[in-house]
Amino acid sequence: AVVSTQSTGECCCSREVRIKVILGYAVTSTLLFVSASIIFAVKFNLYTIAMWAGIAALYALSVASLHGFALRNQQRPNPNSTVLMMLPAILLAGVLGVLFSFGVTIYGIARAVSLKESITDLSSHYILAVWGLLTLKWSFYLFQQSRHYLTNFHPDSEDATPFVVQEILPDEEEEDDIS
Repeated sequence: AVVSTQSTGECCCSREVRIKVILGYAVTSTLLFVSASIIFAVKFNLYTIAMWAGIAALYALSVASLHGFALRNQQRPNPNSTVLMMLPAILLAGVLGVLFSFGVTIYGIARAVSLKESITDLSSHYILAVWGLLTLKWSFYLFQQSRHYLTNFHPDSEDATPFVVQEILPDEEEEDDIS
């Protein structure tokens, strides 16, 4: 049974359930964004909008992959995982996505206003701004979650979870004995 803990400010469900919900949301968003990208490119010949829908899909897929890694790492800890070593690069991809998508959003709005485009027109720059915002959302979420996993799971982190620290500590103790 789910118990409400609103008075204490804690979440009412386990971490694994939250990760599974976010994973489902990210996978669903990825499929919708890929579909939208194909429709914008093939049916409407709006390649810039299709490209940004595809980029939003890539970021949503990256978030899904990152959460899939977190679920797998909770069940079978592996401090030598390739994903753990790639977390700084994933963090950088999130930061770059935030910067570029913010720029595209501002550009889309400014261009649409300067050209006095209609919001209901499918080929207007407002649609580009919307896809920029969706990309901004997923790239920011990728940045936020990769930073969280970097501090909690990365072997070089001082705040690493106990199972990662237990895997690394024996090597460090051997080095201390040699010195």
